[in-house]
Amino acid sequence: MFEAIEANVDVKLCFEKITDACKELKSKTGCPNDDVDRFLDFAIGKWADSY
Repeated sequence: MFEAIEANVDVKLCFEKITDACKELKSKTGCPNDDVDRFLDFAIGKWADSY
């Protein structure tokens, strides 16, 4: 998967933005990694429902 991310500039940039946003969320809220994982799972589900 990381090879695919590295191979496409747009995908890599998006991945970096999502990673940075998750780090900021964790830093500002002090939530554990499991909460960030659950948030991402929730967002994936909402994305699938939206498009």
